[in-house]
Amino acid sequence: MTLQQTVDFISAFVRVIRKEQKTIDPLDFGITSPHWVFLVHKLADTWTFLCVISFWPLVWLLLLMLFDGLGPNPIGEFHLYTGIWTLRFLLVSLCITPIQTLTQWRGMASYRQMFGLMAFFYGTLHVYGYLSIDQGWMWTAIVRDVIETSYIWYGIFGFVVVFLLAITTPKFAKKMMGKSWKKLHRWVYPASVAVILHWVMQLKGNLAEPFLYGVLLLMLLLFRVAAWWKNRKLMRLMIPRRPTVLDD
Repeated sequence: MTLQQTVDFISAFVRVIRKEQKTIDPLDFGITSPHWVFLVHKLADTWTFLCVISFWPLVWLLLLMLFDGLGPNPIGEFHLYTGIWTLRFLLVSLCITPIQTLTQWRGMASYRQMFGLMAFFYGTLHVYGYLSIDQGWMWTAIVRDVIETSYIWYGIFGFVVVFLLAITTPKFAKKMMGKSWKKLHRWVYPASVAVILHWVMQLKGNLAEPFLYGVLLLMLLLFRVAAWWKNRKLMRLMIPRRPTVLDD
Protein backbone atom coordinates (compact mmCIF):
# COMPACT_ATOMS: atom_id res chain seq x y z
CA MET A 1 0.00 0.00 0.00
CA THR A 2 1.05 3.57 -0.61
CA LEU A 3 1.27 6.05 2.27
CA GLN A 4 -2.08 7.60 1.32
CA GLN A 5 -3.73 4.16 1.09
CA THR A 6 -2.34 3.31 4.54
CA VAL A 7 -3.80 6.50 6.02
CA ASP A 8 -7.16 5.85 4.32
CA PHE A 9 -7.11 2.24 5.54
CA ILE A 10 -6.52 3.29 9.17
CA SER A 11 -9.29 5.89 8.87
CA ALA A 12 -11.69 3.29 7.49
CA PHE A 13 -10.73 0.87 10.25
CA VAL A 14 -11.49 3.50 12.90
CA ARG A 15 -14.87 4.18 11.26
CA VAL A 16 -15.68 0.46 11.43
CA ILE A 17 -14.77 0.32 15.12
CA ARG A 18 -16.97 3.37 15.73
CA LYS A 19 -19.72 1.61 13.75
CA GLU A 20 -19.88 4.44 11.22
CA GLN A 21 -19.51 1.90 8.42
CA LYS A 22 -20.06 -1.85 8.35
CA THR A 23 -16.92 -3.30 6.82
CA ILE A 24 -13.75 -2.67 4.79
CA ASP A 25 -13.12 -3.74 1.20
CA PRO A 26 -9.38 -4.67 1.09
CA LEU A 27 -9.27 -4.20 -2.71
CA ASP A 28 -9.90 -0.47 -2.22
CA PHE A 29 -6.52 -0.23 -0.51
CA GLY A 30 -4.48 -2.42 -2.85
CA ILE A 31 -4.70 -5.56 -0.68
CA THR A 32 -5.04 -8.56 -2.98
CA SER A 33 -3.40 -11.46 -1.10
CA PRO A 34 -6.11 -13.97 -0.04
CA HIS A 35 -4.52 -14.36 3.40
CA TRP A 36 -4.44 -10.60 4.04
CA VAL A 37 -7.97 -10.18 2.66
CA PHE A 38 -9.21 -12.84 5.10
CA LEU A 39 -7.34 -11.19 7.99
CA VAL A 40 -8.73 -7.73 7.17
CA HIS A 41 -12.29 -9.04 7.00
CA LYS A 42 -11.91 -10.79 10.35
CA LEU A 43 -10.27 -7.88 12.16
CA ALA A 44 -12.79 -5.43 10.69
CA ASP A 45 -15.32 -7.02 13.03
CA THR A 46 -15.05 -4.99 16.24
CA TRP A 47 -15.50 -7.87 18.64
CA THR A 48 -12.93 -10.02 16.84
CA PHE A 49 -10.48 -7.12 16.88
CA LEU A 50 -10.98 -6.55 20.61
CA CYS A 51 -10.66 -10.27 21.34
CA VAL A 52 -7.34 -10.40 19.50
CA ILE A 53 -6.09 -7.40 21.49
CA SER A 54 -7.38 -8.79 24.78
CA PHE A 55 -5.95 -12.29 24.46
CA TRP A 56 -2.65 -11.31 22.86
CA PRO A 57 -0.98 -10.83 26.30
CA LEU A 58 -1.97 -14.41 27.15
CA VAL A 59 -0.51 -15.70 23.87
CA TRP A 60 2.71 -13.77 24.55
CA LEU A 61 2.88 -15.18 28.10
CA LEU A 62 2.53 -18.72 26.77
CA LEU A 63 5.33 -18.08 24.27
CA LEU A 64 7.57 -16.74 27.05
CA MET A 65 6.84 -19.83 29.16
CA LEU A 66 7.41 -22.16 26.22
CA PHE A 67 10.78 -20.67 25.26
CA ASP A 68 12.06 -19.91 28.79
CA GLY A 69 11.64 -16.18 28.30
CA LEU A 70 10.58 -15.37 31.87
CA GLY A 71 14.15 -14.92 33.08
CA PRO A 72 15.92 -16.32 36.15
CA ASN A 73 12.82 -15.89 38.36
CA PRO A 74 9.94 -17.27 36.24
CA ILE A 75 7.45 -17.47 39.11
CA GLY A 76 8.00 -13.84 40.05
CA GLU A 77 7.79 -12.76 36.40
CA PHE A 78 4.54 -14.71 35.96
CA HIS A 79 3.03 -12.92 38.97
CA LEU A 80 4.24 -9.52 37.77
CA TYR A 81 3.06 -10.06 34.17
CA THR A 82 -0.47 -11.20 35.06
CA GLY A 83 -0.79 -8.56 37.78
CA ILE A 84 0.22 -5.70 35.48
CA TRP A 85 -2.21 -6.80 32.79
CA THR A 86 -4.99 -7.01 35.38
CA LEU A 87 -4.28 -3.39 36.28
CA ARG A 88 -4.01 -2.33 32.64
CA PHE A 89 -7.41 -3.74 31.73
CA LEU A 90 -8.93 -2.14 34.83
CA LEU A 91 -7.59 1.24 33.76
CA VAL A 92 -8.65 0.72 30.14
CA SER A 93 -12.21 -0.02 31.31
CA LEU A 94 -12.13 3.20 33.35
CA CYS A 95 -10.93 5.15 30.30
CA ILE A 96 -14.04 4.26 28.30
CA THR A 97 -16.35 6.82 29.96
CA PRO A 98 -13.96 9.80 29.53
CA ILE A 99 -13.31 8.82 25.90
CA GLN A 100 -17.04 8.50 25.27
CA THR A 101 -17.69 11.86 26.93
CA LEU A 102 -14.94 13.74 25.10
CA THR A 103 -15.52 12.22 21.65
CA GLN A 104 -19.33 11.77 21.83
CA TRP A 105 -18.67 8.19 20.71
CA ARG A 106 -21.73 6.31 21.95
CA GLY A 107 -22.25 2.58 22.31
CA MET A 108 -19.00 1.86 24.16
CA ALA A 109 -20.57 0.36 27.30
CA SER A 110 -20.20 -3.18 25.96
CA TYR A 111 -16.49 -2.55 25.35
CA ARG A 112 -16.10 -1.40 28.95
CA GLN A 113 -17.70 -4.63 30.14
CA MET A 114 -15.40 -6.69 27.96
CA PHE A 115 -12.25 -5.01 29.26
CA GLY A 116 -13.53 -5.37 32.81
CA LEU A 117 -14.01 -9.10 32.24
CA MET A 118 -10.49 -9.32 30.86
CA ALA A 119 -9.21 -7.68 34.06
CA PHE A 120 -11.00 -10.47 35.96
CA PHE A 121 -9.51 -13.08 33.62
CA TYR A 122 -5.90 -11.94 34.13
CA GLY A 123 -6.55 -11.39 37.83
CA THR A 124 -7.73 -15.01 38.07
CA LEU A 125 -4.53 -16.14 36.35
CA HIS A 126 -2.57 -14.08 38.87
CA VAL A 127 -4.35 -15.70 41.83
CA TYR A 128 -4.08 -19.16 40.28
CA GLY A 129 -0.33 -18.68 39.82
CA TYR A 130 0.02 -17.77 43.50
CA LEU A 131 -2.08 -20.69 44.76
CA SER A 132 -0.73 -23.40 42.46
CA ILE A 133 2.73 -22.43 41.22
CA ASP A 134 3.92 -20.46 44.22
CA GLN A 135 2.24 -22.28 47.11
CA GLY A 136 1.36 -25.66 45.55
CA TRP A 137 -2.16 -25.56 47.04
CA MET A 138 -0.72 -25.89 50.55
CA TRP A 139 -3.54 -24.15 52.38
CA THR A 140 -1.79 -24.00 55.73
CA ALA A 141 1.12 -22.14 54.16
CA ILE A 142 -1.25 -19.96 52.16
CA VAL A 143 -3.23 -18.88 55.23
CA ARG A 144 -0.04 -18.15 57.16
CA ASP A 145 1.37 -16.15 54.22
CA VAL A 146 -1.82 -14.11 53.90
CA ILE A 147 -1.87 -13.32 57.62
CA GLU A 148 1.80 -12.32 57.75
CA THR A 149 2.07 -10.43 54.43
CA SER A 150 0.20 -7.14 54.39
CA TYR A 151 0.47 -6.44 50.63
CA ILE A 152 -1.52 -9.60 49.93
CA TRP A 153 -4.49 -8.02 51.73
CA TYR A 154 -4.66 -5.30 49.09
CA GLY A 155 -4.45 -7.90 46.34
CA ILE A 156 -7.28 -9.93 47.88
CA PHE A 157 -9.44 -6.83 48.22
CA GLY A 158 -8.82 -5.87 44.58
CA PHE A 159 -9.56 -9.39 43.31
CA VAL A 160 -12.75 -9.75 45.37
CA VAL A 161 -14.06 -6.47 43.96
CA VAL A 162 -13.16 -7.46 40.39
CA PHE A 163 -14.80 -10.86 40.95
CA LEU A 164 -18.03 -9.21 42.16
CA LEU A 165 -17.99 -6.83 39.21
CA ALA A 166 -17.54 -9.73 36.79
CA ILE A 167 -20.41 -11.84 38.11
CA THR A 168 -22.76 -8.83 38.10
CA THR A 169 -22.01 -7.91 34.48
CA PRO A 170 -24.91 -9.86 32.85
CA LYS A 171 -28.16 -8.01 32.21
CA PHE A 172 -30.20 -10.16 34.60
CA ALA A 173 -27.80 -9.21 37.43
CA LYS A 174 -28.32 -5.52 36.65
CA LYS A 175 -32.10 -5.96 36.82
CA MET A 176 -31.89 -7.88 40.10
CA MET A 177 -29.60 -5.31 41.75
CA GLY A 178 -31.34 -2.19 40.46
CA LYS A 179 -29.66 1.00 41.67
CA SER A 180 -27.22 -1.02 43.79
CA TRP A 181 -25.50 -2.18 40.60
CA LYS A 182 -23.99 1.24 39.91
CA LYS A 183 -22.94 1.62 43.53
CA LEU A 184 -21.13 -1.71 43.39
CA HIS A 185 -19.38 -0.90 40.13
CA ARG A 186 -18.00 2.34 41.56
CA TRP A 187 -15.80 0.13 43.71
CA VAL A 188 -13.61 -0.38 40.64
CA TYR A 189 -11.73 2.78 41.67
CA PRO A 190 -10.78 1.53 45.18
CA ALA A 191 -9.95 -1.83 43.60
CA SER A 192 -7.54 -0.15 41.16
CA VAL A 193 -5.90 1.74 44.03
CA ALA A 194 -5.55 -1.53 45.96
CA VAL A 195 -3.94 -3.26 42.97
CA ILE A 196 -1.37 -0.46 42.64
CA LEU A 197 -0.60 -0.61 46.38
CA HIS A 198 -0.32 -4.41 46.13
CA TRP A 199 2.30 -3.89 43.42
CA VAL A 200 4.20 -1.01 45.05
CA MET A 201 4.56 -2.72 48.43
CA GLN A 202 6.42 -5.62 46.79
CA LEU A 203 8.90 -3.48 44.90
CA LYS A 204 12.38 -2.84 46.23
CA GLY A 205 13.63 -0.62 43.46
CA ASN A 206 12.29 1.58 40.67
CA LEU A 207 8.78 2.89 41.34
CA ALA A 208 8.49 4.79 38.05
CA GLU A 209 6.09 2.38 36.32
CA PRO A 210 3.53 2.06 39.16
CA PHE A 211 3.82 5.83 39.65
CA LEU A 212 2.72 6.38 36.03
CA TYR A 213 -0.25 4.06 36.50
CA GLY A 214 -1.08 5.90 39.71
CA VAL A 215 -1.04 9.26 37.91
CA LEU A 216 -3.36 7.89 35.21
CA LEU A 217 -5.74 6.56 37.86
CA LEU A 218 -5.67 9.93 39.65
CA MET A 219 -6.59 11.70 36.39
CA LEU A 220 -9.48 9.30 35.87
CA LEU A 221 -10.67 9.91 39.43
CA LEU A 222 -10.49 13.68 38.94
CA PHE A 223 -12.49 13.36 35.71
CA ARG A 224 -15.12 11.37 37.59
CA VAL A 225 -15.29 13.98 40.36
CA ALA A 226 -15.53 16.82 37.81
CA ALA A 227 -18.36 15.04 35.96
CA TRP A 228 -20.20 14.45 39.26
CA TRP A 229 -19.83 18.11 40.25
CA LYS A 230 -21.06 19.29 36.85
CA ASN A 231 -24.11 17.00 36.98
CA ARG A 232 -24.85 18.18 40.50
CA LYS A 233 -24.84 21.83 39.41
CA LEU A 234 -27.11 21.03 36.45
CA MET A 235 -29.54 19.23 38.74
CA ARG A 236 -29.67 22.28 41.01
CA LEU A 237 -30.48 24.52 38.04
CA MET A 238 -33.25 22.18 36.92
CA ILE A 239 -34.98 22.11 40.34
CA PRO A 240 -37.51 25.00 40.50
CA ARG A 241 -36.95 27.43 43.35
CA ARG A 242 -39.82 27.93 45.78
CA PRO A 243 -41.31 31.44 45.71
CA THR A 244 -40.64 33.58 48.77
CA VAL A 245 -42.22 36.75 50.14
CA LEU A 246 -39.57 38.84 48.42
CA ASP A 247 -40.61 37.43 45.03
CA ASP A 248 -44.17 38.89 45.34
